[in-house]
Amino acid sequence: MPIIHVTNTGDTVKTDPATSILVALQRDDVRIESLCGGKARCGRCAIRIIEGAGFLSKKRDLERKKLASISPASDTRLACQTYTRGDIKIEILNVRKK
Repeated sequence: MPIIHVTNTGDTVKTDPATSILVALQRDDVRIESLCGGKARCGRCAIRIIEGAGFLSKKRDLERKKLASISPASDTRLACQTYTRGDIKIEILNVRKK
């Protein structure tokens, strides 16, 4: 099972390749913002990939369009649109307040 290490919250989450990073984080009560329910509309679930980018699913058009409007950085992804098949290290760009 792939493991997601979240550097800025200290959380570690186990997941599987069929579960989006957003759902995996929410399932384990990691504080990540999301307003649109995982539909790539709000961009609040943006994450920065620190390690393991090669394990991630490819960006689809919907994600590319939203990322173009919120972040020019190539290491930014939407957690709701991204899946991993290996261990990764990320930073949550919008940590939900308690």
